[in-house]
Amino acid sequence: MLSRLAPVVFTLKNSRGYTLLDALTALSILSILSASVLPLYTHIYEERSIIRERKEATILLGQFWNELVLEEMTPPLERVTGDVPYTFEISSNQLCVSFQGTPRRNTVICRSLPHEE
Repeated sequence: MLSRLAPVVFTLKNSRGYTLLDALTALSILSILSASVLPLYTHIYEERSIIRERKEATILLGQFWNELVLEEMTPPLERVTGDVPYTFEISSNQLCVSFQGTPRRNTVICRSLPHEE
């Protein structure tokens, strides 16, 4: 039995570490994995900024809706938060906020005003 393990033990004792081929294989696997994760990361980052802009618009719309309905104050025509300008419009039955988001498309969020009788 010991004679069968002798070549294995001898081979392990002569091992001097990683070869260049081992290092290149590991590096190529790492670069393929990182290249496949990078587009996913950029997509998640873009979606996060879209959600942040929509959240800010919704908060501003709620704030100015309360000021308009409860305190009868007219909202400003425009408000800049960060790099995004939010524009407010009042019609007869709704208050709207519009902005140009991260992917450069226009977004409009509206909230209806209470009816007066």
